[in-house]
Amino acid sequence: AASAEVLAPPGDLRMRHDVDLLNDTRAINISSTAWPISWGEIQTALLNVDQSDLTTNQRAAFDRLFRQSRDELETDFWTVDIEVSVADNPRFIRTFENTPIDEIQLGAKVSWVGERFTFNLQGTLVDDSFDGDEFRPDGTFVGVALGNWMLTAGWQDRFWGPGRDGSLILGNHHRPAPGITLQRNNSTPFETRWLSWLGPWSLITFMQQLDDDRAVKDTLLFGIRGSVKPLPGLEIGISRTAQWCGEDRPCDLSTFGDLLLGRDNRGVNVDPEDEPGNQLGGFDIRWSLPKGIPVTAYMQWIGEDGRGGGGAIGSWLRQLGLEFHGQIGGLSHRTYIEVSDTTCQEGGFGSSGSKPNCAYEHPIYATGYRYKKRSIGHGMDGDGLSYSIGSTLVQSAGHVWNVSLRHMELNREGPDQPAHSITPTPKDLSDIQITHERYTTVGRFKIGVGYAELDDKLTGQSTTDTTVFLQWRSR
Repeated sequence: AASAEVLAPPGDLRMRHDVDLLNDTRAINISSTAWPISWGEIQTALLNVDQSDLTTNQRAAFDRLFRQSRDELETDFWTVDIEVSVADNPRFIRTFENTPIDEIQLGAKVSWVGERFTFNLQGTLVDDSFDGDEFRPDGTFVGVALGNWMLTAGWQDRFWGPGRDGSLILGNHHRPAPGITLQRNNSTPFETRWLSWLGPWSLITFMQQLDDDRAVKDTLLFGIRGSVKPLPGLEIGISRTAQWCGEDRPCDLSTFGDLLLGRDNRGVNVDPEDEPGNQLGGFDIRWSLPKGIPVTAYMQWIGEDGRGGGGAIGSWLRQLGLEFHGQIGGLSHRTYIEVSDTTCQEGGFGSSGSKPNCAYEHPIYATGYRYKKRSIGHGMDGDGLSYSIGSTLVQSAGHVWNVSLRHMELNREGPDQPAHSITPTPKDLSDIQITHERYTTVGRFKIGVGYAELDDKLTGQSTTDTTVFLQWRSR
């Protein structure tokens, strides 16, 4: 593998399916809950697989990932990719899956990987964009390898956590903001016996500038996440993000130190006027049952505020999910059930009453935990409750089908909230979407159809929409 490992962004369902299948069946053992992930780590893990023990499904996933990693890591080689998409009423609350966010998009990407440096130059032209930006540099970054670390700068999509319908702390529902990132390439375990029991571990940290139109201009977004795999099939992650700095706000190292140490709970351990930022933090667990039992359970608990008396988290957002994988005829499938709640629940681990108008909101950073008119956390924004079920099916030839069905109670708790990115008043959304991605000699074609019904809880009125889109990528 090249020294300058390229990074796989979130959104590719087949790739995630293949990585999860090999992880859950113990063929490989790498971190897979923080995207983008390193192609170099995937390739290194594949090179250590005993192929004689692979089942038919495992072998197909292994072959697809190995071919893709070989192509992505070829050094001193220029690649060009073109993407075109057209959509009617695109799905406006996105999941992990990469689907259009605007009606017409035309994009191009030029990338190169060297022994130490890599760059990805990407641009997209958009017609009638939802946020007013007709040109987007999303996906552009430059990187340099520093031993087993990669330092990058640019606009990179992220998805933190085991969820499939969304992440409570950092999803890809919103557009990426410009920033710098340092992340570990390969999750090699510690060699010392005092820490080797933690197993493979990963670490990523970033600083972004939220350069959109907001109450506090040029707010910075800091994030850090680490995960460990003390047992095969078990991954435990801890995540923190914080909005801080910005116009007329303190930006010095002392303020950043207070933020890191958790001295930012107004009226508890800091005066309101000295509050350094708006933080979220919590943990997630993904556990695939022992080999032979095709079930994986996961959870994500993210806290918004501290409890009275100190820094203990007391306002929790919660997510639970189950996955089942196996084979149906000639199709390899992964099916999930997921429940997400973005209404803050008080007490230890959310065992007490609810606290409306808390999630993704802040009195100083009044635009909230949002960027370019979309939530940085879960796509349904705050005070929401989502039930979802879906399945990804991969044919033996590598073509992909995906179906997802959701019911969401949006902004269910509060009075009128004009800052809410989906709706200022309570509404219920039910939708279904079916997508099919086909790999051909002239590129990748993806088509999607969907249906959505939106019920206004105040007026009693209902509206329906049909979604249709077509994407083509040259590679």
